[in-house]
Amino acid sequence: MSKELDELKDLTRALRRRVSLSDASEWTSSTSAPARADNAAAAAASTAASKTLERAGALAELAQKIHACRACPLGATRIQAVPGVGSAEAQVMFIGEGPGFQEDHKGEPFVGRSGQLLDKIMESIGLSRKTVYIANIVKCHPMKNPADPESHGNDRPPTPEEMEASRGWLEAQIRAIRPRVIVTLGAVPAKALLGDMTPITKIRGQWRTYDPGAGLPAIKLLPTFHPAALLRNPDLKRDVWTDMKSLKQELSQP
Repeated sequence: MSKELDELKDLTRALRRRVSLSDASEWTSSTSAPARADNAAAAAASTAASKTLERAGALAELAQKIHACRACPLGATRIQAVPGVGSAEAQVMFIGEGPGFQEDHKGEPFVGRSGQLLDKIMESIGLSRKTVYIANIVKCHPMKNPADPESHGNDRPPTPEEMEASRGWLEAQIRAIRPRVIVTLGAVPAKALLGDMTPITKIRGQWRTYDPGAGLPAIKLLPTFHPAALLRNPDLKRDVWTDMKSLKQELSQP
């Protein structure tokens, strides 16, 4: 039994030596080039998976905090908070204004007619809700009459105070995901993130940069029209299509 135990210990040490290969010279001398490449690829995949889990965990934690948030009166009148939806490793974040009636009831951004159009816009350049991340400046439904959350046509734009109260949540989501590009939908998110009061008709399609803070690199930002504007004025679809082609070209760059 002692001999078998010693042999097992020797085998374990040998296996550990092969797996860890902590010394660079040992790595080079004891591992073939194809094996080193495979191991390097596996290590890279493991690192990527770890980052994805970390980002997903951060988003889940933020969602819990957003649901518990009462930083402004919207938290007391909403049906439920609407943190966001999509991939934790998204290259693109689409950011709108705030939840409406249907979003408040479902708990997901852009699920009404505007959301259906946004899905088609994304699909036109090979994107989907599973590959991007969609969020809003405010996370709760701003209502004209907060006492009647079951009433249709009760939506209103968020106030500056409501946007300021919710701003930190969106900034934390951006830092967690670290997207390559942010697309703002409509005037409100463009003004909120850029601090630029220029009308959306003047800045749409113009590439800007957003500083996420925390020492992270600047993120490219593309303002475009909100899908609801396209439903009101179909002539704007041509402009948005131009913007989406610009986005697709940006994503094709290394």
